[in-house]
Amino acid sequence: MPEQDKRDFEERYNACFVDFGLKIMTGLIIGSMLGGFFLRGYRKWPMYIGAGLGVGMAYSNCENSLNNFLLAMDPKICVIK
Repeated sequence: MPEQDKRDFEERYNACFVDFGLKIMTGLIIGSMLGGFFLRGYRKWPMYIGAGLGVGMAYSNCENSLNNFLLAMDPKICVIK
């Protein structure tokens, strides 16, 4: 059974921004390297595809992390009176 994450919402939200930055930069670098190696010239579209994949992965991780936190909360706390 995996250990439960003890971070609060703000820490998870800040981690999402760091994750977005790292995955976008990694996608840009890998896309430019693969585009330069396979296409033998400078093309921009592999960088855009790599950055898009990075954004998609970061969004998915962030959504999963925030949803796990929000769904684990006590529903009685969230009632609007």
